[in-house]
Amino acid sequence: MDVRIHPSAAGFRDLAAPLYQRDRVGNTIELTLLRSDTNFGDDALLLSVWDGDEVVGVALQTPPYPLACNGLPLSTHRAVAEALAVTRPELNGVRGNRDLALAFAGAWHAATGRPAAVEMEERLYRLGTLRAPSVSGEHREATADDTAGDTALLVDWIERFFVETSSRLRDRAAAQRYVDNARAVGDRFLLWEDGGAPVSVAMLRAPAAGVSRVGPVFTPRHARGHGYGSAVTAAAADTALREGVDDVVLFADLANPTSNAIYQRIGFEPVGDSVRMGFTTG
Repeated sequence: MDVRIHPSAAGFRDLAAPLYQRDRVGNTIELTLLRSDTNFGDDALLLSVWDGDEVVGVALQTPPYPLACNGLPLSTHRAVAEALAVTRPELNGVRGNRDLALAFAGAWHAATGRPAAVEMEERLYRLGTLRAPSVSGEHREATADDTAGDTALLVDWIERFFVETSSRLRDRAAAQRYVDNARAVGDRFLLWEDGGAPVSVAMLRAPAAGVSRVGPVFTPRHARGHGYGSAVTAAAADTALREGVDDVVLFADLANPTSNAIYQRIGFEPVGDSVRMGFTTG
């Protein structure tokens, strides 16, 4: 096995996209990252695995996120882990299909002596028949007033979402970058309003290989329990369908049974489970 690191995104896209498109739904994150308008940073990791003249595996990482391993068959894990132990010893983790992620974590442990710990378990859902709930209010698309400035509501909500779901410290600048980067590549934010006040938000990502992904979805604590999260998620899914996408998908944290139940009630069907694992340092 020959593991190659790619210095440019353009060349990597040509190799990786056909492999990822074999499962457009399961590889929604990777295909989203491979959109031509995505700006990979200088610290991005783009790799392919070759068996002779044939590309047999691909993987990518955009720090601080972990390595996305869905494009790496089990037969390539040892070679990739050993190569990255030399070129990327600071690799912080892996995410992907449960079996693949666990297997790669084992290969990394064997190559480096560094064990891994599960940080998050998620379930991927694909929309079947949309069943929009009957909830007070209506949706609208976020505007520049919602996404910029020191008092921007949407930036505050995104910041709070990551604090709640990832145990991060509050970081206004990081939340602003997240919102700005999303809008730059064509992703949109839909707000649900009730009584003229925003009460929930869902991000609708621009289609990649015919698949649109919804998320994150956030409702501030004071507005929870009224169905606003369900309503804005359904509105985002309906928007994507009306614009002609083939599939609408989303991820739900398995540690949150409420959100999993909500998504199934509005028509999302389970596809498979993924896991994110962090590698210890040193």
